[in-house]
Amino acid sequence: MIRIFDIEYWNEIFQSIGRNRRRSIFTALGVVWGTFMLVLLLGVGIGLSDITVGEMADNASNSLFLYSSQTSVPYKGMKSGRWWNIRYGDVEEMADLPEVKIAGALGPTRNFKLIHGSTAYDSYTAAYDLGMQEIDGISAYEGRIFNSIDIRERRKVCLVPKSMADRIGGGSPITGENVKLGNTYFTVVGTYIKTNQMFVMSDPDRTVLIPYTTDNYLFSSGSLYVNMIAITGKDNADLDSIEDKCRMILSRNHLVSPDDDKAIETFNARELLNKIKGLFSGIIFLTWFVGGGTLIAGIIGISNIMLIIVRERRQEIGIRRALGASPKEIIGQIIAESSVLSLTAGIIGMTAAVLTQGVLDRTLLPVILQDLGNMPHGYTFQLPFGTALAAFGLILAGSLAAGILPAYKALTINTVDALREE
Repeated sequence: MIRIFDIEYWNEIFQSIGRNRRRSIFTALGVVWGTFMLVLLLGVGIGLSDITVGEMADNASNSLFLYSSQTSVPYKGMKSGRWWNIRYGDVEEMADLPEVKIAGALGPTRNFKLIHGSTAYDSYTAAYDLGMQEIDGISAYEGRIFNSIDIRERRKVCLVPKSMADRIGGGSPITGENVKLGNTYFTVVGTYIKTNQMFVMSDPDRTVLIPYTTDNYLFSSGSLYVNMIAITGKDNADLDSIEDKCRMILSRNHLVSPDDDKAIETFNARELLNKIKGLFSGIIFLTWFVGGGTLIAGIIGISNIMLIIVRERRQEIGIRRALGASPKEIIGQIIAESSVLSLTAGIIGMTAAVLTQGVLDRTLLPVILQDLGNMPHGYTFQLPFGTALAAFGLILAGSLAAGILPAYKALTINTVDALREE
């Protein structure tokens, strides 16, 4: 029986380990490194998974995006290879579907330079309606965002991205000032940041937003063409069902086959979210496999060293057996020595990993989250408590297993043979 509260017992264990400090230290380094890599990689992997999946789930996990393209099959007398365009009436019809929470439209993008005073800035415009503004997570940093009056009255107003506004104003607000886009002057009613990273424009730092109706009236001659439809389903809505209904609407209104995936291109955010979840689950499993394998390799090293120690202490073990030491005491002594060495190394490795994760929280995490602006997030690279317990349990189990074979070898030592050795 292990004498947990016997000071002499523990002194004997530490003396035994300390007889060859260099060997003990180099052997323990394998467990330190294995634990460090396991805990660090698990924390970083789970943290990145939480950031990616969390942002998608919070912002657009139930969103659907639809585009028009060239038809690839004939349909109802219409030939294949025909180009067609989504119109704003399609958006309004989709918004009336019972499963749809919001439907929005992205109008044409235009390569207009923004001119402020006498300075021209490289930019382009994107036409948003209120639905697209909400789905894309456009949030006012200064001033305001578009409202229903802007849309209804086709106001010549615009939103400038915060980073671009900082360049233009040199740190001073530009809200309320006039800028020129193309040959038309617009009033800046606000600077914006994006809180939704699901749909990212090619260069959001240079994208000036204008109302869809204003763009359509000024630049599209009232054509009501739409580049993309964005849809957010209600909670627990079946996006596949919504997609089928939207395809039927476009098929009926434009004579394209609802099964023509090339003519009606879709992007289902929930499908992407599930794929990303599966990807990170695989990464975390691989981390357990690689990190756990490295840790086990270190534990095997400790087990091998304990075998050598048992061999060197044959006489000592033989004397103990001759003086009446029970098999339980011999087993307890060997397992205790391997466990102390393994657990000490494991705790050192885990502590180093936790400290490194704290450094990453203060350095790398803000860089990753900088596009979220001032939005609260609560993300961290620190290992979750449950996972940390599982990792510690693996270390504990490994430390006990490291002493099993050496303890068995100690029991097989013949007392008489051991005493005869010089």
